Amino acid sequence: MSRSALTTVHPKLDRVLQPSGKQPQAPQQSLPTHFPRETSKHLPGVLFRGFIFDGSGYSEETWVEALGVDSAGINIQVEAIGAPHDLRKLLPDGASARLEELIRHRISLNRGVFYMCAPPDMFDRHTSGKYRIGRTMFETDRIPEGWAELCMTMDEIWVPCQFNVETFAGAGVERSRLRVLHPGVDTSIFRPGVQPLALPQTRAFNFLSVFDWHERKGYDVLLRAYLSEFRSDEDVALILKVYQINDPVSDLEAKIAHFIERRANMRLEDSPPIVLVNGFIPQSRMPQLYAAAQAFVLPSRGEGYGRPYMEAMACRLPVIGTRWSGQMEFMSDANSYLVELDGLVEPPADVDMEYYSGHLWAQPSVDDLRAKMRHVVTHREETQARALRGHEQMVSRFSWDAVLPQWVEQFRRLLG
Repeated sequence: MSRSALTTVHPKLDRVLQPSGKQPQAPQQSLPTHFPRETSKHLPGVLFRGFIFDGSGYSEETWVEALGVDSAGINIQVEAIGAPHDLRKLLPDGASARLEELIRHRISLNRGVFYMCAPPDMFDRHTSGKYRIGRTMFETDRIPEGWAELCMTMDEIWVPCQFNVETFAGAGVERSRLRVLHPGVDTSIFRPGVQPLALPQTRAFNFLSVFDWHERKGYDVLLRAYLSEFRSDEDVALILKVYQINDPVSDLEAKIAHFIERRANMRLEDSPPIVLVNGFIPQSRMPQLYAAAQAFVLPSRGEGYGRPYMEAMACRLPVIGTRWSGQMEFMSDANSYLVELDGLVEPPADVDMEYYSGHLWAQPSVDDLRAKMRHVVTHREETQARALRGHEQMVSRFSWDAVLPQWVEQFRRLLG
């Protein structure tokens, strides 16, 4: 069986990342400047616990926030959940080294702040401090059973968007405990003008999607729209940058081939090309992946905030996303292309993450997604103008330079 239309790239292999024989240069990362000081276990500060090194959405924001609070001169101790070190080398060297130092620090919690960034079912109910802060989010019209009670064990819950204020409050979390603190994007590295990552089988116009492989991300909606809208002889390709945090052992190439042949009823050799980039890429090189595309698309069924949308907008790509959930904090008809819904629906009974069962999430319209994907291919001047507005918003309102001072202000408020 021919698989000429489906190409798999394993980014852990250097030879695949530089097929032309020359490695493109990654942009320089802008990291917070560290204060050369000694912290003391006798001084109050922030115990900063969260996913740091595992490459998840939580870790992508947590390590930057920890370094930002540290760079502002606040006494901080870091505790990493999950991977104890940067084993995959996903973070810049300077960031990893400083985080290792902060893991060895010790602070006094008697007058300090216990801060935990994780799903509420992981909240530590026993570590005390002057204040206990939970940072979390969720992606559907409500939160899982029991989460409201766990949130109420914290003094405040910091969420990334107003969407989560409403869903958490609707589930019983006291609104007075809920506070919106936006995540950010490093616009010094996620920016236009970066040398593209060389990938095999790309074409003149390439869509990019970045996601963990599970149903909430709407990969089935994306594949249906792409396979039905574009022909194999068009100069268009779809790049899927996929993590397998949720589904670590399955053969994704076989799953996609099965989708094409069985669900789309199409022979592989007749389908438009799909490039599967399967695995982790260091964050410093992700901008090169965005630079290899002409548009970003992700018809997610729900997001806490949607980090890849922010990264793509910062790179000045036209962005196609769903008109619902956390990304509506920064996406609009002025700066992106919003896919209409066929309503809010209950996830299937065999949903791959069972705590979504009984919830409602978005059902993005396949027909509207098809139309918007075609539109960004055929209306380049208009889409670039819209992409420019998205880029400008990321720089002015959602860059880490703009966002981190708000985090520092909140921690200083709590430390008094």
